[in-house]
Amino acid sequence: MSDFQEANTFISQQVDSARLFFLDADEADDFAVVFGGFESCGRDYRIDREDLPWYCLEFVSRGHGSVRLGKNEQVLRPGSFFLYGPGIPHQISTAEEAPMGKYFVGFSGVRVLDFLQSFGMEPGVISRCMKMDLIRRTFDALIDRGVRKSRLALPLCNLLTKQLLMLCQDDAADLGNTESIAFSTFSRVKKYIEKNYLQLSKLDSIAKACEVDGPYLCRLFSRFHDESPYQFLTRLRMEYASSLLLESDLTVKQVSANLGFKDAFHFSRVFKSVHHAPPSRFRQSVHPQWPM
Repeated sequence: MSDFQEANTFISQQVDSARLFFLDADEADDFAVVFGGFESCGRDYRIDREDLPWYCLEFVSRGHGSVRLGKNEQVLRPGSFFLYGPGIPHQISTAEEAPMGKYFVGFSGVRVLDFLQSFGMEPGVISRCMKMDLIRRTFDALIDRGVRKSRLALPLCNLLTKQLLMLCQDDAADLGNTESIAFSTFSRVKKYIEKNYLQLSKLDSIAKACEVDGPYLCRLFSRFHDESPYQFLTRLRMEYASSLLLESDLTVKQVSANLGFKDAFHFSRVFKSVHHAPPSRFRQSVHPQWPM
């Protein structure tokens, strides 16, 4: 049985949707990614295995659930991650009222344990990261490269997986402190920005609406996020702007006005700071015939 066929037998079918990839890894390699992906768990999702031939890192992006690795059992929330491997019985289940969406990557190799131990990691760890966005984006990049299966897909996926392991370890929080008042406040503000970013443009307005002090808000994002609150707000707004440029025939000036910019030149500078290209060139790279 090939690695692809064997790995596929371990992928759960109790999912509403999934994006998966499988690579032809050599077990003799020092470190090699075998499979990975993202799955939206069904309400009946449950994994109960005595063993897995590979090491596996999983990261919860949304929803709630629980995991048991050997004798270690924890509740899973957004930001939770866990690492298991050969010889570790594991049970994973989702909460019916809030099914999980989670990333995962499986890997093998003769030097995997050496790599993990060099960064203080052991299979069986369950922890949680407060700075989630960078990990999400890295997993998305991993899946993109794995699905494309280009000539360099395997070495790129190997590097990205090592990066994910180090990011999780570096940002791992004390589980006893993840439900602190500070984190609750951060989560509330972040959700407010995500819901209202089209109407927001200044940090002061966010702080006032959420009844927090501006400098304290910045400290919260420094502690729990990989962007400042203004950078986070700006990225959301410019991602929306990019969707308008690519999916509508609005001019750059009209997109600028839709986002509340009085000056299209200012909009262009902000857009370029996020997408590394001015809006006109960004659009023309995909739709050369569309209006400026």
